Amino acid sequence: MMNMTYSHSLVDIAFLVSDCSEDDKTFETLVQYTTALQQGKLLPLLEEEDAAMKKAGVRGSSDLYLQYMPLDYVENVKKSYSPPYHEEYEKPFGSIQIYTKDFGQVIGQSFSDRHDVKVQGIRRKLMGRARNWLITTALQPYHSWVYWRDVDIETSPGEIIQDLMKYKEFDIIVPNVWRPLPTFLGNEQPYDLNSWMESEHGLELAKTLQEDDVIVEGYEEYPTWRVHLAYIRDPEGNPTDIVDLDGVGGVSILARAKVFRQGINFPAFTYLNHAETEAFGKMAKRAGFRVGGLPHYTVWHIYEPSEDDLIEISRMERKKRRGFNPRG
Repeated sequence: MMNMTYSHSLVDIAFLVSDCSEDDKTFETLVQYTTALQQGKLLPLLEEEDAAMKKAGVRGSSDLYLQYMPLDYVENVKKSYSPPYHEEYEKPFGSIQIYTKDFGQVIGQSFSDRHDVKVQGIRRKLMGRARNWLITTALQPYHSWVYWRDVDIETSPGEIIQDLMKYKEFDIIVPNVWRPLPTFLGNEQPYDLNSWMESEHGLELAKTLQEDDVIVEGYEEYPTWRVHLAYIRDPEGNPTDIVDLDGVGGVSILARAKVFRQGINFPAFTYLNHAETEAFGKMAKRAGFRVGGLPHYTVWHIYEPSEDDLIEISRMERKKRRGFNPRG
């Protein structure tokens, strides 16, 4: 968030920490880092911690994954968090609030657990409750825009708020979201498939479902044949191009505050056979708001290895080590 070039003094940040395991230190770490951030001391703190880890020879599993990631992506990540920094980089934000509230999360937080089709409806409705609670608690009368940003974004343009805000005819705007992959998996792939344009197949599918069933986009169990924002991306395309959408993903959303003030929320129930952000898009459109997405403007999500990815990396590591064994 320090990378955002929009005047930090005009940005109020609200964090929600919920449903953590007993030994989780997210809240304590967040308090420590945000306090240092507001005092202009976060960058030295992070540099000090990084130096201490290197001196101690501490290496995490992420170091292993990096050996299999595209070199140009790894270099881009390093460049994104290295000097020279922009003038707003270390400036404090208008305010930072940290909320803690549990919502009964019982789904595991591994990549495989969170993306299992069987839990998607339950998970999305729970996330809708969390988003609605946070917006109700944090939105103030003087706020003009609301920017939703998942914590697992790895890199995004520093000017993202200004870039999304300039589309005056749209009320809700989302960028494209991709994620890097290890080289043995093809280097990159679309990540957020929840930003889409409705299709006749999708509408017909909804007619065959029960009222409480939730269509989960991107799973073979729900063949909607919709046009996904992710799949119309051209790496060389004009980043200012924008298209109308029906559903939106939640990784990075900019919305006018009046959208929420006029009663639009993230349904924590089944709305038109959708829930949370996708239902948010549909509800907003029904209320007369315009929803748009930028197909060629890309935000990068972190790489989270699935169980199959970990198995393959372990296999390649064993093969690599056998190759270096002089008696092998």
